[in-house]
Amino acid sequence: MIEYKLVMTKTEVKPITVQVLDLQDSETVASANVTHTPPSGSALTIAKTIDTPYINMLFGPFTVAGTHFVKVQAVGNAATPSKPEVLYSIEVKDL
Repeated sequence: MIEYKLVMTKTEVKPITVQVLDLQDSETVASANVTHTPPSGSALTIAKTIDTPYINMLFGPFTVAGTHFVKVQAVGNAATPSKPEVLYSIEVKDL
C-alpha cells in the first residue's frame, strides 16, 4: 500500500489524481473503489472521474476536523483490483 499525508481545512476542496501504473497491455481502468473513513460521523462520497490511467478525485469539503482516511483501488477491465492500494491520511483543521 502506498500512503500519502495531506493537511486541509474543513472548507477546502482539493483535486487529487492517482496514476495507475500496473495495467496490463491494452487494459483500462474500468472503475475505482474510493472509501472515506472519517474520525466521526458519516462518510462522504468522494467525487471521482476515470480517464485511463488516471483516477481524478475531489477531496472535501469535510464536515468534521480530525484525521480522515481515503482509500483508493483501481479495478481494471479484466475486473482485477489494481495493486497497490493508495491510502490518503488527511489531517483536517477547523480554520
